[in-house]
Amino acid sequence: MTDEKIKVNVFRYDPAVDQEPYYQTYNVPWEPGMSAMTALDYIYNHLDGTLAYYDHAGCDLGICSQCTGKINGKSGLFCQTAVKEEITLEPRKKERVLKDLITQRAESSK
Repeated sequence: MTDEKIKVNVFRYDPAVDQEPYYQTYNVPWEPGMSAMTALDYIYNHLDGTLAYYDHAGCDLGICSQCTGKINGKSGLFCQTAVKEEITLEPRKKERVLKDLITQRAESSK
């Protein structure tokens, strides 16, 4: 493990509690090859257990797409996006947020 840390800015919002969304910044130890999901796991396990996200939702292989979100404003999979420097993580659709990075899935039409 290196002593290098990166800033991870995470979108936070719980509609049941918060009036407005906000961003919370965490300092996370950086390791070569780490993904955005690894950074979220570190935050949840070591810094803030209240963070809501799809943690390795189904595969951690980039197949299920449960962890799709925005990384520095661009859509991507948290489990497949390499982290090298400060990043901002947001939900895919802010208007559908259930809590933090968890969003309501669109209902399929029948």
